[in-house]
Amino acid sequence: MYEPSFIRTEYDVPEDAWYAVDGGVPPAVAIEAGQCDLLLISYLGIDFRNRGERVYRLLDSKLVFHGDLPRTGQTLRYDISINRFVRQGDTTLFFFSYLCYADGELILELKDACAGFFSEAELATPLGVVVTEKERQRRAALTKTWFKPLAYTDNNHLTAADLELLADGRPGDVFGPHHAQDPGLNPALRLPDARLRMVDEILIDRTGGPRGIGAITAYKRLEPDAWYFECHFPDDPVLAGSMVAEGAVQTLQAYLLHQGMHLVLPDARFQTIIGLETEVQVRGQITPAHSEIRYEIEVMELTLLPRPSVIADILVYLGDKPVIRMRNFGIQIREKEGTPYRPPLGGVPEFLGRCNRSGEPAMINELHLAHAAKGDLGTAMGPEFDVYRDSRAPYIPNGDFQFVDRIMRLDGTRGDLKPGSEMVTEYDSPADAWYYAENSHPHMPNCVYMETSLQAAILLGYYLGATLKQPETEYSIRNLDGRATLVKDVDLRGKTIRHHSTLLMTSAVSGAVLQNFRYELSADGEVFYTGESLFGYFSEAALANQVGLDNGTYVAPWIEQAAPADVRRIELPADAPQFSGELRLPGGHFHLVDHVDLVEDGGRHGKGYLHGFRSIRPDEWYFDCHFHRDPVMPGSLGVEAILQALRLYVLERGLAEGIERPRFALATNVPMSWKYRGQILRHDGELRFDVHVKEVRRDGERLVVIADADLWKPGLRIYELTDVAIEVRPDDTRDQA
Repeated sequence: MYEPSFIRTEYDVPEDAWYAVDGGVPPAVAIEAGQCDLLLISYLGIDFRNRGERVYRLLDSKLVFHGDLPRTGQTLRYDISINRFVRQGDTTLFFFSYLCYADGELILELKDACAGFFSEAELATPLGVVVTEKERQRRAALTKTWFKPLAYTDNNHLTAADLELLADGRPGDVFGPHHAQDPGLNPALRLPDARLRMVDEILIDRTGGPRGIGAITAYKRLEPDAWYFECHFPDDPVLAGSMVAEGAVQTLQAYLLHQGMHLVLPDARFQTIIGLETEVQVRGQITPAHSEIRYEIEVMELTLLPRPSVIADILVYLGDKPVIRMRNFGIQIREKEGTPYRPPLGGVPEFLGRCNRSGEPAMINELHLAHAAKGDLGTAMGPEFDVYRDSRAPYIPNGDFQFVDRIMRLDGTRGDLKPGSEMVTEYDSPADAWYYAENSHPHMPNCVYMETSLQAAILLGYYLGATLKQPETEYSIRNLDGRATLVKDVDLRGKTIRHHSTLLMTSAVSGAVLQNFRYELSADGEVFYTGESLFGYFSEAALANQVGLDNGTYVAPWIEQAAPADVRRIELPADAPQFSGELRLPGGHFHLVDHVDLVEDGGRHGKGYLHGFRSIRPDEWYFDCHFHRDPVMPGSLGVEAILQALRLYVLERGLAEGIERPRFALATNVPMSWKYRGQILRHDGELRFDVHVKEVRRDGERLVVIADADLWKPGLRIYELTDVAIEVRPDDTRDQA
């Protein structure tokens, strides 16, 4: 009788299972061991209906992992239910599900599965996977993002020999020395051996795909007499869907290693992503008559949170026809049970797996700082910070605006906020970072100089526990004052920036904790940037009482007070061709000014004046980056807007004429100071700023322009800058190339 039915089966995973990797069971085995839906439908008598003229094929299913992959020695129990039947002519379809338990713990659920019995003629003319118009629109609506690999490699074409090295646990031999870890670390982070290898070649485009974080093509060459055909099924050889999925698993495992994701943990496994629902659609069979299958993989998510993970959409092709689709297919790297993965009490851990490019062990790595930016603060800094699990606390910037990667050394004690504590941190500046591509010159923009130094300083005080004595208070962190000097203009593309931060002062006042820091930045042992800055942690009540720089009084911009007659407005729309000519303005993320009013001989010093305006949308890119759960415009971007106006001043006045191959740069050896007494919020609607040129000097082929500036939110002057400066100098980067 074809009625809803149930069967319970068990599979004892052998202690010496041939397919295991360091005692771990691959996903294909965990999925395939629930194969007894076929036994159940056979028990119900399907063979009497089919009479040997039809064969079983799976069509659709959804998979959700609820726990870790099984281990050798465990018993897997499958509770399998056939829920309903559909008859279409001579074809019988049935719908089923199962729950998989490992030693009594639910780890895997198969649901909404559909299988049926088909004739040879029906299977000979597969439709293939049909991509609907709705799906095309969904893909077209995807937005580009960016992910910085933890280690870079030039090897984007993995051969069978490379995959064998990855199966041997030797990513450094495949991708380069920066991917290597000391022997004994992460023995489980390797591909299965050749018997279970379901991929032979992988081609990687790290910035490809609709999301810009990966497009991967992989191939599996099929052997007609291979074991995977011989055992599935007798007299009806067909490649199991679980084995096709295993090829996708192995490709994504290789991609995680390619991105250096293994480097942040000392002893971890590849695991599925708990709670992720993967949809599988099969619209064609793979038989011994086929010589090759091709995987086309588009990476949809690549993240360190909560652990290094990749999620992708996958199409599997026979020739030019897609026959299998897997959506929301994910793999992650997760520490083994009991393995240290975060700082202990006191914040100074044993080695957690990560070394820098010079081989120096890191104290805290990219995983922890990803959590410090947008995750669990206890994972980031240790169990003392678990008090913030259910409340808002300060985070460092995230995403495109996070400019610290690792803590290398701490000379200080958690809870001791006396002057003298020091911290050494690092930031790897990618050669292909957005801020190089979109800047008006090939070197680092000022906002990154400011942010990478300030973020490093924040970490010192916060990591020591600046807020831990008042865990019930929900603090926000704000920069108040600072001064900094670019000592030398260094090409930092592809280099590691090393920050040395020193705590100078901590002071607790009503509703706030204030901390002052000194810092210097270096690359290859050479100091290029120095500064000092004051930060405050403020309660909600303290932030609500901000009065700006003028005690709550509106002080009008110079243009409103002086009412000059000779004002020239210059529009800077986002789609303007700003990248033309020798000297150019930045674009992309740096579209920070809508228009500028120029008075050539105006301003406080009579040497030039610019009044800038920018409308502020609630969805500006930087709000989500700065800060998580506490969005404000970074002050450094307000400074960047003012620098953009200064560049425009140079262009409009023709001040760089005669300089061969000119380029804009941040001025060296001109100390800039700033004072912030407020912030631009999502719904402020606009910002305005004044720039008062006070010095223009030409030293041969070097032009320096120095100004003072102010910035307003509606009704309040909130930023004050002294000696903000730019240079124009000959572009020597082409000579170096």
